[in-house]
Order: sequence, then C-alpha cells, then structure tokens
Amino acid sequence: MSCCRAWPTAHVFAFAFALTAWTVALLSPVPHDSARKVLGSDWGVFLFAKTVHVGSYAILTVLGGTAAAFGRRWWWVLPGLVAHGGLTEYLQGFVGRGSRVEDVGLDSIGIALGGFVVLAYRAVTRAAPPAEPTSPE
Repeated sequence: MSCCRAWPTAHVFAFAFALTAWTVALLSPVPHDSARKVLGSDWGVFLFAKTVHVGSYAILTVLGGTAAAFGRRWWWVLPGLVAHGGLTEYLQGFVGRGSRVEDVGLDSIGIALGGFVVLAYRAVTRAAPPAEPTSPE
C-alpha cells in the first residue's frame, strides 16, 4: 500500500478511534465529587463538561470532514454525529448519568463549528495552486 493510499485509511481509523473513545467516555459514569474537587465548584464542572461537549464534536466533525477518503461525501458526518449525540445522550440515562436535550444542542453547535472549519479547509485547499513537481538533482 503506497503512502498516498495509506493516509486516507489512517485518517478514517483516527476518526473511528476518536468516535469510539468519545462514545465510551459519554457512556461511563462520572465521579462528580472528584470533578468538584479538581474544578472547585458545580459551576466549574458544568462549564467544563459543556465545553468538552462542543469541542469534542467540533473535533470529530473536522476529523471526519477532512478525511480524503470521503471526498465530496463528507457531509454524511454532520447528521451522523447529530444522531450519535442524541443516541448517546439517551443511553446515558441507563448508565447512571443524566440525559439532557440541551447537550444534544451543544453537540450540534460543535458539529456546526466543525463543519465551518471543514468548509474553510476545503475552500483553501481547492484554491491553492498545485505543487510543482521537483526534479531530482
């Protein structure tokens, strides 16, 4: 397998690994007492948790949306991640965590932010002139 074909495959595996790790994290019980000790207050825990929701879904969107293997079909990442956010939020009710519709909204904000980053990245890479091949000397 050449390096040019290996890169999209590695990118897809990175996306799958990140999505799997995030799913496991979302479906694991959270020790709120430990989090309060580290972050100092309930407000700190709340703010940290909500920032992680937005940031994680933004990163997942960028990882999925920039995978060259997806080509023009990268858009499927957006509804797929929204569905993932809704499903994991629902399943959290069965693992001792609370389920909040607001978290799905925060996930969607992260997905939208990540989508804008992907669109900007694709616009820049499309506008860039192709690299000149170098001759070995």
